[in-house]
Amino acid sequence: MSVAYPENESETHWLSRYRGGWQFLTPNAGNECVHEGRRHSCHGESSILPWVVVARSNNQMTLEITIFDSLHVQRILEIDPETAIFRAHTQITNTTHIVQEIVIVEHVAFQGSANARINAPEKSTWAFPKGFEEDGGEPMLWSESGKGRPDLRAPIESAYERLAFLHSGNEGWVKIVDEERGTGALLTWDKKIFPFLWYWQERFSPRFPFFKRAEMTGLEPASCYPDDALTGASEGGRSTFISAGQNVAFTTQVELI
Repeated sequence: MSVAYPENESETHWLSRYRGGWQFLTPNAGNECVHEGRRHSCHGESSILPWVVVARSNNQMTLEITIFDSLHVQRILEIDPETAIFRAHTQITNTTHIVQEIVIVEHVAFQGSANARINAPEKSTWAFPKGFEEDGGEPMLWSESGKGRPDLRAPIESAYERLAFLHSGNEGWVKIVDEERGTGALLTWDKKIFPFLWYWQERFSPRFPFFKRAEMTGLEPASCYPDDALTGASEGGRSTFISAGQNVAFTTQVELI
């Protein structure tokens, strides 16, 4: 399938390929935007361009991609042979002679369920982007969930979708557990790279491409707000700068619990 798209239509093309799972987003995340004269697709080129598998073993795979002839991204995906842990080791290298500005998101989605429950740091503060306000839209503590404020622990019932984000109090972890199914996962990340977490729920919305067939929860370590894109992150001081010839490296992991 072609990765080309008409201007301002990359979100539709991205969604047409979406099947859940875990995508890596850079140099953009969120809406399509233009930054310093360059157009960036919805959720970034790393999530739509083909990756090259350069090495593999029984429990590990190394993939690489080059974006805009300026960023080289390597992902080492590893299943721990002793424990129920999956790790994604990432290195993003600036291959140019000038500073590169990016945002980064681990777009992790889990199977949804009416019985799924989310757990996050009690003192963390959560906010709602414009268009997704709940209960007036004011930020709230996680400990306020279900106590006169939206219950972020449970699936939303008043709408098809929820979008909130961890704004402060980041401890680098979040959990999702479905006791009825006997499944759960602990997601951990580098909170210096990812000071925020996007929290998205899709619950049988009729819109393309879900058509009331999808139920999922996205818990997405992020370097910016959900409605930033690269342009907004740059303006708000939430973008990441990589100096010429330098790199950023980090590890994100999921442990079954």
